[in-house]
Amino acid sequence: MADLPTNEMTGLVSATEAAVQVGKILHNWVRGLLIHVGRWYECEHIIHRRRGRNLTLLFIGAAADAEIAAYTFQFLCRELNRLLEKALPPLKREHRNWSPAALRYAYLDGAVKRIGERFREHTQKMRTEERDGCKELILVKEQMIRNYMAKAFPRIRMEYGRSRLVNAGAFEKGYSDAGSLSLRPGIGREDSEQFAVTA
Repeated sequence: MADLPTNEMTGLVSATEAAVQVGKILHNWVRGLLIHVGRWYECEHIIHRRRGRNLTLLFIGAAADAEIAAYTFQFLCRELNRLLEKALPPLKREHRNWSPAALRYAYLDGAVKRIGERFREHTQKMRTEERDGCKELILVKEQMIRNYMAKAFPRIRMEYGRSRLVNAGAFEKGYSDAGSLSLRPGIGREDSEQFAVTA
């Protein structure tokens, strides 16, 4: 099937924002997860800070991409915290000289590193096929996002994570546990029951 002309595609695709509220502190693992999920769904991301308020993380992309990216980000945060609650008690016993907070963040850093690798593994082949089959659409989406970002956020400041020492055992445990984590959120039981009632 031939691509649509570029001028027709620009009228069919538009950029939007999907927001996720987080706490007042942006930890390295949250920043990493934001970057990985944004790339997976072909979205840009913005960390919106307001003095004295919680941070807002924005995914910017085609409407469906941005919404699914925000949902996936929230899903993965819940899943990572669920895994962490199981892993933390043994880690505290094994590494008594490390604070629970340090073990927690090392575990989450390791898990997010593995999630990022898994996203890259899954997308490498898919992105090549997309670029070959839908080159015009991909270029239109990229330009649309750049235009939206330039208009909505004319002054963007780059932000970098800080390096720190982490517990290798907790990092490796998080890395290992994230290897079996589902990266694609499905509709949960409660969601499907609600969907069946409203359908």
